[in-house]
Parts: sequence; C-alpha cells; structure tokens
Amino acid sequence: MDNSRCSCVIDTHSHSLLLIEAPDVQPAELKAAVRWRIKDLIDFHIDDAVIDVFEIPEQGATPGRARLMYAVAARSSKVNTSISKLEKTNLQLDTIDIPELAIRNITSLLDDDVRGVAFLYLSAESGVITLTRQGSLYLSRNIDVGLKKMIPESGNNELHPQTEQSLDKIVLEVQRSLDYYESHFSQPPITSLVIAPMEQEVAGVLPYLSANLGIAVSIMDFNSILDSEESIDTSSQIKCLLAIGAALRYEQKVL
Repeated sequence: MDNSRCSCVIDTHSHSLLLIEAPDVQPAELKAAVRWRIKDLIDFHIDDAVIDVFEIPEQGATPGRARLMYAVAARSSKVNTSISKLEKTNLQLDTIDIPELAIRNITSLLDDDVRGVAFLYLSAESGVITLTRQGSLYLSRNIDVGLKKMIPESGNNELHPQTEQSLDKIVLEVQRSLDYYESHFSQPPITSLVIAPMEQEVAGVLPYLSANLGIAVSIMDFNSILDSEESIDTSSQIKCLLAIGAALRYEQKVL
C-alpha cells in the first residue's frame, strides 16, 4: 500500500555494535565524542559512518568502574542503499533498526524478561546472544556458530560430535555473557534461555544446553506472546522474526 509507514532492519554484518565507556560530556556533545572514541574500533573510515548511541540502565555504582553505553556504527553506503530501495516502493520509512534491538523488542514481551532473559538467535552462518531485562538491552554478543554447523543428530539418539562441539561453543559464550551481566551490571542471575525458532530442528539441543548451563531452555513461539487472528506457522516465524521485532518498536525517538 502506497505511503504506508515501515521500519527497516539492516543486515547483521552491516554495522558494529560497540560497548564503550560513556564520555563525560554534555548531551549535545555526546555523538561527537562517541565518534572520536570509536574511530579506531571499526573497520571503515569514521567519515563514512552513521553513528548513534543508546544507554544501559541500572548500572551498579562500583568505585573505579566507568559507566558503559552502546554505540552503533553503520556504513553510510549500506544505510543509503536500504533507504533507496524503500523509496522506490513508495513506503514511508520511520526507522532504520539493528537486529539486536529488533530482538530486544521481542524479548520484552516474554514473561521471563521481567527478571531477565537470555535469547539466542541463530542464522545460517552465525548467531547473536542478547541479555535483556524489563525491555532494556544489557548485553549482546555475536558468535561464529550458525545453523550450518548444527548438523542433524545421528540415528542412535546421540548428538553428532560436530553438533555437540557447536553447542559447547554456545554454552561457553552464553555463560561468559551471564557472568559479565551479573558482575558488571549488578543484576540478579538470569535463569532462562529462549531460542528463536530454527530452520533445522536438532533433537537433544534443549536438554543439552539446559544441563550444561543449569538454566531452563525453551524455543520461542510467537503465538504465545502475540495477539493474532491467525496462527503464525513456524516457517513464517523463522523468516519474519527480525521484521516482527522491528514492527514491535515502541520508542518515540529514532535511534
């Protein structure tokens, strides 16, 4: 429909999400200070970067520990390409978002988000782990484990060694994230991991992760958290997860 409003989510590899020390400057000077701070942390020239920032709430006031915030840096060319494509469709672009915040929008609807929840999103080549609490993103970590490495189990009801190796990497990265979340942000322990629907089902993944992490592990189902006249099939949930997350955006300010 012409002139319909929409949001766009840029590709996972089109931006950098950086956890940095918050500059001690006035709000009007924040983005300029962040631009200077991250210029050596990105793999492209800072003059070609679109920069934005968002804060992390409820950081414990530990003496000698700096307050942290997130900076998002994306290539201007990538952002402009997305804008140009949408302009040709006559859609009205409201926001350009990143996958981590689209996922945050989804996890904010989970019951476990009240006390904190870990979320695992696996694409074909890589994955994203996010830790959120009460609608705020505290931590995001990219991992080099994707669904292509999560090959099916063998016929004797045992996980294939390569699948188990991938799961061990996920366990390590999730545990590191949980430890950092508790120690740096002084938050209560997270006791649940929710996994986005996967294109390839691998039996035994949930009990393996639960046993090795010591927390509850489940697969997310949009039908349990969204009000919809029709049931959303698994295939659509997989393909549209980030689009749905972007549509759930609730901030008035454009990031």
